[in-house]
Amino acid sequence: MSRRKERICGLLFSVLLWLIPVLSSPMAAASVPYVKGPALRSGDYIGIAAPAGSADGIDITQATALLQAAGYQIKFPAENHKPYGYFAGTDEERARELNALFADPQVRAILCLNGGYGSARILDTLDYDLIRSHPKMVIGFSDITALHTALGEKSHMVTVYGPMVITLRPGSYSDYTWRQFTQGISSADSIGAVVLPKGKQLTSLIPGKASGRLVGGNLSMLAAAAGTPYELRGDGGILVLEDVNEPSYRIDRMLWQLWQNGLLKRVNGIVYGEFLNCTNDPGDFTVDEVLVYYAKLSGKPVIKGLPVGHGVDNMFLPLGVHAVMKGNADGTAVLHIDEPHAVQS
Repeated sequence: MSRRKERICGLLFSVLLWLIPVLSSPMAAASVPYVKGPALRSGDYIGIAAPAGSADGIDITQATALLQAAGYQIKFPAENHKPYGYFAGTDEERARELNALFADPQVRAILCLNGGYGSARILDTLDYDLIRSHPKMVIGFSDITALHTALGEKSHMVTVYGPMVITLRPGSYSDYTWRQFTQGISSADSIGAVVLPKGKQLTSLIPGKASGRLVGGNLSMLAAAAGTPYELRGDGGILVLEDVNEPSYRIDRMLWQLWQNGLLKRVNGIVYGEFLNCTNDPGDFTVDEVLVYYAKLSGKPVIKGLPVGHGVDNMFLPLGVHAVMKGNADGTAVLHIDEPHAVQS
């Protein structure tokens, strides 16, 4: 080989070495466009997935009837969500059914049956390329956070933090929740200014304005994923957090973990949802005091009061779309979702 060719090869090799970390950097990953599923029309099929727990012993006929009365057809996978310990089938069965629902051209959206525990155990066997090629709204909350995060990070797909079949039973949801759900799944428009239940409002903890993709979900699941291949990067995003039945010291421990792993530093802003039944022993810090501490520690704009979580008011919150949040000095706050979460079908 001539010296000139050697120099050219050496130069190309140097450029390649420079490009590898650039192309694999969080900034490059953050620039990847997100794919979106279709908005639903009357008569469309909603597939029922069970990536975590089953509905064993719980009557879901009224929930499925509610969906059918709204004009949608329901499709249960062949696996039939048979209980397997505290899961709705083995890990292999639950992953297979979810992959199949994405591949099924008849299914237009996927509604999760239940939370509980188990979504994280199937992440290794999901076909993320298949999923990205067949984007659909995946709707659920709590343990489903593991699925939302993986699909966002690996498939770059918009998903929805919202109700599940198990919570669309009488007494488990409000008119607000149902209205948000039906409007959300049928719309290809951006949500705009977030509508709150009557009598509720967003408030500012740390004033300021921030924008970015909405990310996050259940605090316990995000903390459990920290340090795994499926942890939330959240670079430049707006982080939404909620939880249930966790004492204040455990909320503190999980937020400290997200501070140490850098998530609270990487995001542009934080929005606290509901922390339902999260109490403290006498003399301990309250959950509100813990949340304020990490709000100040983050140094980012922080607002609270978003109706997401385990209460009867559970908004339709798309993850992976662009939003703008603002906390005002007078204590008021707003959240504006300015990117559509679905495409017109």
